[in-house]
Amino acid sequence: MHASLKYTLLFLVISTLLFVGYSAYLAEYRSVEISKALSARSDTTETIHKKIDSLLETLSAGLYDHYTRKNAQIQKLGKEAALQHEKSIRYLYLFFGTILLFALLFYLIDYDLLILFIGISALISLLAALFTPLVIMHVYSSLPVLGEVTLSFESKSLTGTIARLFSQSNYLIATLVLLFSVMIPLFKSLIIMMYGFFRESGFGRKSVKLIEKIGKWSMVDVFIVALLVVLFSTKQDIHTSLQIESGLYFFIGYVLLSMFGSTLLTAPRRER
Repeated sequence: MHASLKYTLLFLVISTLLFVGYSAYLAEYRSVEISKALSARSDTTETIHKKIDSLLETLSAGLYDHYTRKNAQIQKLGKEAALQHEKSIRYLYLFFGTILLFALLFYLIDYDLLILFIGISALISLLAALFTPLVIMHVYSSLPVLGEVTLSFESKSLTGTIARLFSQSNYLIATLVLLFSVMIPLFKSLIIMMYGFFRESGFGRKSVKLIEKIGKWSMVDVFIVALLVVLFSTKQDIHTSLQIESGLYFFIGYVLLSMFGSTLLTAPRRER
């Protein structure tokens, strides 16, 4: 295949990945915003109002129907939040399905193009993971008479978590998370990507050595995710619901892609 045609195909595929990744982010963002609005309607004050509305609706034999109308609005918002979350997951499948399909195609066409594609894909996946929520944390409690009420609702992204850790003076943990979940992954993705351009040059040979050194820290990415989960946990006497969001899958995707890219760089060069 002609070089110009190969790079045109690569450009089109990367453009598709950018569009799909951004669409997944937008859908997840909308889902989180709707879920946040729903949680605000189940705090202590709103729950008291709902109890009063329910009592007034019963006493008025349905003439006062604020309780019914509010419940209908809540159900509608809940369906919309679930719909946006499902849409984000579908875009997620499309994102990684596209990567798998074209990785196989580029493997058959051009080995260097495959490495370049994996490096760019890893970079896009990492950027999506930095800003897309990793989890939604819903903290609630059961109170007498009122029943279940929301105490707090938060969505956690990598960048938001790092900023919060710094604001809370947890400088050591914040620096570790920043280093191993942002700086080193960005550096690693760029090395893999640039290798596809400069394999025959001195930079290409140096990049292999750099990847081999960075590979010693490959499991730190997984450790960072585990650390974040611990940070998200709360006291045992408070009920906590954690919902995994697309950001975590994007980060896992980055880890797998970077490992695959590193393997391609350090494996013996195949002859074509």
